[in-house]
Amino acid sequence: MTTITPNILFDLDGTLVDSAPSLCNAANFILKQLNRPPIDVITYKSFIGNGVLKQVEKLLVSTGGIPENDLEKYFKMFCRRYESNPLVSTTAYTGVVETLKELKSIPATLAICTQKAESPARAILSGLNLLDYFEGFAFGDSLPVLKPDPEMVFHAIDELRGRPLIYVGDSEVDALTAMNANATFLLYKNGYRNKPVDELLCYAAFDYHQDIPNLVRQIMGDFHK
Repeated sequence: MTTITPNILFDLDGTLVDSAPSLCNAANFILKQLNRPPIDVITYKSFIGNGVLKQVEKLLVSTGGIPENDLEKYFKMFCRRYESNPLVSTTAYTGVVETLKELKSIPATLAICTQKAESPARAILSGLNLLDYFEGFAFGDSLPVLKPDPEMVFHAIDELRGRPLIYVGDSEVDALTAMNANATFLLYKNGYRNKPVDELLCYAAFDYHQDIPNLVRQIMGDFHK
């Protein structure tokens, strides 16, 4: 029997890496310029999911409004600060490297599908020694659209879209992206989602990245039936 290689797409922030502390650092730099009190990381996590522009908008609105109604000014300020060192407080979740190695041995084709712009995303993947595990990429500035538009998924896997498709993410946006792309969704429970797990449609929800390979094998077993 011919072995069918699945495509497995991963969200980045809140799924493979905990980048919220680094993003929050940039947010508090903005707030300091505005003489506003800093926010904590838990609060900032609730802003993540729809791209950096939306994060900055939520940051400003929640702390007193958008000065001069000039969101673009503060978006650019945020990006300059964050992209100067996106690794400052960013770490890979426990077990991510071992999990990616095991998935490659299944074998599986791995791709990244993230709202984060290419420059900081590649800096994080490279700096945490994750980049070489991935063959396809869709970044926040790759297309005119963002997740949950399924074109993000199809851009990441390109001509491989005919194979079994598994999407691993942590948020409401990821769940909707997977549904729109007709992908099997695996939900990481310890990321940045705002809704309860039972409100998100998924094949399975997991606490530890080391659970992913067995879930993938289970999905592939169902696919072969």
